[in-house]
Amino acid sequence: MKSSPRAPIYAAIAILGWSTAATAFKLGLGSIDPPHLLLIASGISELVLVGILTIRGQLGLLWRQTWAEMALSALQGSLNPCGYYLILFWAYSRLSAQAAMALNYTWPLALALLAVPLLGEPLRLKTLFAIAISLLGVLLIATGGHWNSLTGQDPVGVGLAVGSATIWGLYWLLNVRDPRPAEIKLCLAFGFGTLYTALLLPSLSDPTWPPLEGWLAGSYIGMMEMGLAFVCWLRALELTSHRGSLATAVYLAPFASLFWIWLILGESIALASVAGLALILASVLWQSRPNLACKR
Repeated sequence: MKSSPRAPIYAAIAILGWSTAATAFKLGLGSIDPPHLLLIASGISELVLVGILTIRGQLGLLWRQTWAEMALSALQGSLNPCGYYLILFWAYSRLSAQAAMALNYTWPLALALLAVPLLGEPLRLKTLFAIAISLLGVLLIATGGHWNSLTGQDPVGVGLAVGSATIWGLYWLLNVRDPRPAEIKLCLAFGFGTLYTALLLPSLSDPTWPPLEGWLAGSYIGMMEMGLAFVCWLRALELTSHRGSLATAVYLAPFASLFWIWLILGESIALASVAGLALILASVLWQSRPNLACKR
């Protein structure tokens, strides 16, 4: 397959969307609480996904699901967007944007650990080494470089950020074993997730009409981070013959995110955050390397 010149464009849109997510999260949480922000974002994302399916003439596929597939989508929606983003937004409300963003990148290692009991995969020495390096990165961010105490960040926020990464890993395991088209799975999951969030809202918050700033931030998150970025990334993968290079390029997003956090939010980027993020990403890249035996 010959790569299309449009592939890098789609990839750049996806990376741009993901790199601005942390800034948008923090801006939104400055005016509304996590449940309200999630309800707006997931609702807008659902509208975007329905629009994409309509343009492609695939909307009818939503009504051709079996009861088992709908039940799976209902479970997926409880994890993403409902559980994952709700916990992630609470983490962002307690942490600096740079810390929450970096800690959320531990999800591939959570995925590797979850695959042991759920998929029966062996726990390799390489995975254990990667987890140890990642934990060093987490501790570096949590302590701000002060190893004798958690003075750098709120420990509850750190736990929420790592917990959200674990939920994403669990969602990913369910998602990767589901053979349905990605856009269909995502649209149904966000439909259920939006419904769950609306039902939970009265017990999690005092329902109020959000201010304009909250609507704008939530709409951007739903349109870009939850919707278009994912669809553009899938399209980029379809149009390229160099998927490995494209997959590596996605790790530009967290460093671009630090730039937006500094420029728009005015956060002073701590050396501990950069070093911790570098350790986490290095551990993820190390863990994802193919075994030498497989190469031979």
